Amino acid sequence: MSAVVLITGAASGIGLAVARRVVARGDRAILWDVSQSGLDAATAELGAHATSRVVDVADAEAVTRAGEAIENVGVTHLVNNAGILGQKTNWDALDVPAVARVMAVNVVGFMQVASVFLKARVAHPSAGIVNMASIAGENGGAPGFAAYGASKGAIMALTRGMARDLAPEVRVNALAPGIIDTPIQDAVMTAPDSREKAAEGIPMARLGTADEVAQAAEWLLFDAPYTTGEIIRIAGGRR
Repeated sequence: MSAVVLITGAASGIGLAVARRVVARGDRAILWDVSQSGLDAATAELGAHATSRVVDVADAEAVTRAGEAIENVGVTHLVNNAGILGQKTNWDALDVPAVARVMAVNVVGFMQVASVFLKARVAHPSAGIVNMASIAGENGGAPGFAAYGASKGAIMALTRGMARDLAPEVRVNALAPGIIDTPIQDAVMTAPDSREKAAEGIPMARLGTADEVAQAAEWLLFDAPYTTGEIIRIAGGRR
């Protein structure tokens, strides 16, 4: 049975890498992202098996409208990938709206997208959701980005709760990437040698790639029928 996979944050990085694998299987991908130009480039690359829509997952009304638009397309799987790093935390003058934005996108947005997906989905033998967490949910994240780490820790707890609530019809798992060489790293690795220095702290001695994360997502989506409630690190041995 063919699959239709909804992927958020799909215009670049890990989300786009997942979409490439979905389309390569002969399945369909529905791409949501806030970047119209990124979505245009992605759909041009992926061809007729991909469709897209601009959606801010923190906008409840936008998510509801986008969910209504997929109610008749037979969506079967979800990759909850949209996320933001946010700005560095100044503990002496906490920017509460900035923290709230991180939580709105990275946590509440995941829940809103899951809700409309579950309303629209059709049954599939390997029905599953993959949430994108991070090892930052365990180690607190890069210095100054505690809000991001907290949001990813919340995704880990959310994944276990969803897996319990949605079994046995839908499996729910999470991936916890380490330092993956995607555009989101540019906000943290500003020095020319940042990536090289980061690699020194990784047992595999290099940053991961978006496709390596996507490979794991593909397995969880389609080839892990008795796996649910799990969080799998894709971090090259880094903790």
